[in-house]
Amino acid sequence: MESAAKLGSRPGLDRIRRLCVLLGNPQDDLKFIHVAGTNGKGSTAAMIESILCCAGLRVGMYYSPALTGICDHFRVNGETIDMKDYTEAVAEVAKANSKLKCESPGGATQFEIETAVAFLYFRQKSCDVVILECGMGGKDDATNVVKNKLCCVITSVGFDHMHHLGHTLKQIAAHKAGIITTNCPVIALDSKEEVLNVIRKRCEMTGSTLYPVSAAVREDYDLFPMGTSMSFDGMSNVVVSLAGAYQTENAPLAVKAVRVLAALKLLEGCVIDENVIREGLKKTRWPYRFECICGDPPIIVDGAHNIDAAIALKETIKECMGNRSVILIIGIFVDKEYERIVEILSDVAQEMITVSTKVKGRSLSAARLAVCAEKYCSDVTTCKNLKEAYKTALSHANNISERGGSPAVIACGSLSYLAEFTDIVLEDMKK
Repeated sequence: MESAAKLGSRPGLDRIRRLCVLLGNPQDDLKFIHVAGTNGKGSTAAMIESILCCAGLRVGMYYSPALTGICDHFRVNGETIDMKDYTEAVAEVAKANSKLKCESPGGATQFEIETAVAFLYFRQKSCDVVILECGMGGKDDATNVVKNKLCCVITSVGFDHMHHLGHTLKQIAAHKAGIITTNCPVIALDSKEEVLNVIRKRCEMTGSTLYPVSAAVREDYDLFPMGTSMSFDGMSNVVVSLAGAYQTENAPLAVKAVRVLAALKLLEGCVIDENVIREGLKKTRWPYRFECICGDPPIIVDGAHNIDAAIALKETIKECMGNRSVILIIGIFVDKEYERIVEILSDVAQEMITVSTKVKGRSLSAARLAVCAEKYCSDVTTCKNLKEAYKTALSHANNISERGGSPAVIACGSLSYLAEFTDIVLEDMKK
């Protein structure tokens, strides 16, 4: 995995197709719900997974990036792959990849290897359906090697990975719409007409039916316990366990997807009724999406790492934080539009604490990020590590509380550091 990671990202389907052939095409024995989009893929996929599990199906889910460790790309009915199954699948893929290297210099990329591991694992576990999240784009994404698609789901489309996908919404949307195959139901968010037009044209080309979905109406929001009450698709007071303003888009997409599949009789051996849907949405778990990990003061983690996600986080903070003073811990990759993200979030942050992101080729130092933050926020602190950032935020929050204020700490940006940050907080809470 480490040697493959050095190859970086190399979009295209030739290598993954050949790798799958060498493995006996395990993906051909599975049925897929294919999910693409810029933001909301993980939350939407997790909601679909939870609903289908509540309906009694055996559900595989493959997603990226990993949230907590190397095994955390693959789960069946909410349970992450164990190390034994993981190492056995990786070993099998490694043998096939050694043959591929004779045909293609360097062999498969890390994402391609992980995708092949997912196919092997889900076949071994006899999954009824697999929810397959695109890594980047769609058309040239390794996940697009699959044929048996029950439906395609396209979440919010915005600006990210522009060096690969293009610099206009139409270009980016074309990549996302590339997952749409012949006569495949397509569930897509009806929020940006420019994007929906691209998806609509792709559906016309492939003879696929488009089901556009509007955002839900938020009725109520609770931070403790986390959750949002909303109405959509003929239902009211639907409790979604995931927080964040953006869930009003993701939940209707997830529900429409399962309802379309049920109506078309594409899900065998289960019943999708309103009770199952409500139970599934209430039980959904998906970390680092405006997730409150501590209550006094509130400490929240959110993987807002591009412009649209930053806007969504800003709106969520405005809706949910009331008069609280927000201390923002932020770390972002250098290949993201980090200055614009900082500018957006400065509207709701009284203080910013910058941390470094440490991934080879994508690292951005806390000092460099602080230079940007100081243009938009008058109170910026640079920390050398996450423990220092946590202690600094906690100290400043206590000072605000002593003055009669009501503070909240929000760690956001790259998912790469949020797992470690969460561990630091939870470990401190045990003391």
